[in-house]
Amino acid sequence: MSVSAFAVILLSAINVISARVIQESLDIPKAYPPMNGINKVYYISKAKFVSYTEASKWCSQNGGGYPAEIDTAEELGLIEKYASSTNLRRIFIAGTDAKKDGVFFSQRTGAFIHIFNWVNREPNNYGGVEDCLELNGSKEGRVNDTPCNRASISHNVLCEFDVVQEEIPEIPEILEIPEILEIAQ
Repeated sequence: MSVSAFAVILLSAINVISARVIQESLDIPKAYPPMNGINKVYYISKAKFVSYTEASKWCSQNGGGYPAEIDTAEELGLIEKYASSTNLRRIFIAGTDAKKDGVFFSQRTGAFIHIFNWVNREPNNYGGVEDCLELNGSKEGRVNDTPCNRASISHNVLCEFDVVQEEIPEIPEILEIPEILEIAQ
């Protein structure tokens, strides 16, 4: 087995172990089964929240994660499929445009969010109060703007947990068996 093949197998094993750790740390009746991503594990609450702040707190208290932040188009596609598999209508994800309408930033990091697959005619800031983001699982997981805090609207939350990948040191090529035998003679 080559060193690179061994490294790939080892990294895959680390991802699987990390997913199991997050699954074991979640109280399974509180969340839908987790899904592995690239260096991340995702999980959706079964509980519903009327505020983004409470949803975010739930993520950190259940699995140590935070509301999912969309970093790439591939990640958006992955979490859209996950969200639509639950058929939940409203699922909070990270993102707010409270400072400037239509310009979204992560609440946790302040990073600019620019990757969306909007529900038709969105974002629309309906009523002038839609400053957070949600996935609509019943509409193929597409993105919508939604109020961050409204008692009449409740959301599940899609959380993500970073899987820490440790660097694998360079492994020197191992001597072939015949070479070892020659040395021994």
